Amino acid sequence: MRVTVLSHDLSSNAVMRAHRLAKAAMTFSDVELIGPAGRKGAWAALPQETWIRAVRKRRFPEFFASFMELVDVAHGDVLIAVKPHLASFGTALLAAERRHVPIILDLDDLDIALAPRTEWAANPSMSDPSTALQRRFGGTLVPHGSDPNLFDPARVDRESARRAFGFGGPTVLFPGLPRSHKGLEPLGRAMRKVPGARLAVLCRPQDLAGREWEPFPLDRIPLVPYPSLPRLLAAADVVAVPQSDSEAARYQMPMKVFDAMAMGKPIVASAVSDLPLVLEGCGRVTPPGDVDTLAAGIAELLGNPEAARALGERARARCLEQYSIERIGERLLEVVSRVAG
Repeated sequence: MRVTVLSHDLSSNAVMRAHRLAKAAMTFSDVELIGPAGRKGAWAALPQETWIRAVRKRRFPEFFASFMELVDVAHGDVLIAVKPHLASFGTALLAAERRHVPIILDLDDLDIALAPRTEWAANPSMSDPSTALQRRFGGTLVPHGSDPNLFDPARVDRESARRAFGFGGPTVLFPGLPRSHKGLEPLGRAMRKVPGARLAVLCRPQDLAGREWEPFPLDRIPLVPYPSLPRLLAAADVVAVPQSDSEAARYQMPMKVFDAMAMGKPIVASAVSDLPLVLEGCGRVTPPGDVDTLAAGIAELLGNPEAARALGERARARCLEQYSIERIGERLLEVVSRVAG
C-alpha cells in the first residue's frame, strides 16, 4: 500500500500536522508528503525528508499549474488531505476521481473551506485530532502523538542544551507559535508573579516584538529545526500550554504538548480542548485565563524539582502507552482500512 499525504502549504506551520500523519502512516505503508512551497522554501521546523515533495507555490491564475502538478504526483492508493483547502482537499478530489482511490479528510482546526458541513457529517471519512472536532463533524479521533525515540530525554545532555539556548535560571517554555488564542498574555502576567523565572517563546522576527511585551520576563527564541526541538524541551524546567477559552482554542489540540510529554517534561496547561483528558494524572491543569492559578502551578513545579520530575515521568509513560507514533499509526490504519476496503 502507498499513502499520499497532501498539505495545502509546506511553507506554513500547518504542514507539521501533515508531517505527523505521514510519520504515523509509515508504520504500515509507504508514504509521500506533497504540497506547494513558497520561494523561501519549506517551514523552518519541517525536517528535510526524501519522501517530502514540493511544487512551486503560485497565486491565481498561475495556481492552476501548481494544482495540476500536485494532482499528477498524488500517486497513493489512499489520499489523506490535511485541511479542506484547494491545494490539499481539492487536489485529492481530482486525483481520486482520475484514479478511483479513496480520500481521508483530516481536520485539525475549525477552518471550513470547500464542502458543506452537513455533507461531511452525513458521510464522514475523516480524521480529527480533538474530540471537539469529532463531535462537530464526525469521523475518527487521531491525535497528533509524538515520536518517543526522537523525543527521548535520555538522548539529550540537558546542561549542554541549557547553555546552548542561554537558559541560566528557572525557565518556562511556551513551545508553540505565539498566536491570539494561545494564552500568551495571561502567561506573561503569571510569569511576573514567579520571582526569578524567565519565559522562553519560539518566535518569528515579528512575534512578540511590540513594546507591550517589554514588561514581561520574556526571552524570544528563534525558530529551531525539527531535530533541535528535543534539546529545546530538555533545556526548559517547565512547559506551559495556556490555551485561551476561545472557539479557535476549543477546537484545537496543541501538537507540542505530546512532544513535551515524550520528553518527560512537567506541563502546566489550561482546561481547554482535550488537554485535561490527555494530561489527567500527568500534568497540572488550570482554568483558562486564571493568572493567579497559572502562576501558582508554575511556581509549585519550579520550587519542587522532585515533584516536577515525577510528573514528567508520568507524562512520558502516558505518551508511550497512548500517544506514540506507533499507537497513532494503529488508529490511522483503522481509518485507512475502512476506506480502502
